[in-house]
Amino acid sequence: MSVRTDGEGAEAVAEMLRPFAYQESVVLEQLGDEATADPDALEPFVTVKIYVPEDDDSPALRRRIAEILYHLARLYPLPEPVFRELADEDWANAWKEHYRPFRLGKRIVIWPAWLDRAAAEDSRPDDVVLTLDPGMAFGTGLHPTTQGCLQALEQIVAPGMGVLDAGTGSGILAIAAVKLGADTVAAFDTDALAVRATQDNAARNDALAAIHVWRGELDSVTPQTGRAQWDVVVANILAPVIIGLLAENGLLAYVTPGGRLILSGIIEEQAPDVEAALVAAGGKVAQTITAGDWVTLIAGHR
Repeated sequence: MSVRTDGEGAEAVAEMLRPFAYQESVVLEQLGDEATADPDALEPFVTVKIYVPEDDDSPALRRRIAEILYHLARLYPLPEPVFRELADEDWANAWKEHYRPFRLGKRIVIWPAWLDRAAAEDSRPDDVVLTLDPGMAFGTGLHPTTQGCLQALEQIVAPGMGVLDAGTGSGILAIAAVKLGADTVAAFDTDALAVRATQDNAARNDALAAIHVWRGELDSVTPQTGRAQWDVVVANILAPVIIGLLAENGLLAYVTPGGRLILSGIIEEQAPDVEAALVAAGGKVAQTITAGDWVTLIAGHR
């Protein structure tokens, strides 16, 4: 069963379909062409696929999937799902043939874990390569909010800096900070599965020893976790959560004077509310990165 969407819709569709999939495995096939994509805002077409064993397939199952996607499409445009019967084959790996590495910004490269990096035709000496398994829906670098944060980190992070990833998810932003030269990187999340995903992805990128990752909330950040204040704090969460962190939890206080706060997970229409909360907390927006309907704010102290 497959649905064609974009990087923004792919992760939402994948999470909705995961319970119906064989071994809860969802794969993403990137259909965009990196040769023609805007290097500063790659938004590829993506096909989200799940596989259902023949014995589990039924009209009721297909109807349930179609109903779920119908309701999701009320929030975000989606085509009808496509059901196709497959012959026996190595379907678990066949999709990998269609996934290409892609660039974000000037230096960051998202590289599928199963491809030989030595075979890269356009490798550059200063590339910052993030090795991921894009077959899993979580934290693949396809979503515009992730892309906005990666572009912001590329602009800001310099050797010797300390970076805090608040709500790390898959760990992709913390790993990028390490590879961009940050001296101290810490990452936390309230979800134990996110902590495990960060550890696994960091190990895949030879960055596990460089990242202090734990399960917790913002108030668990202390000098013992690395620093009390950070040169860069990145929060790719949701606008209402960010507003709460600014207004009630002193998020800006974790940023050093002259440091930068990167805020994402913000739908364009929510940006004024986030900016108002930022100003009320003593901050100001220095730059806005827009990708589709999503906004990433780069901010600092007033």
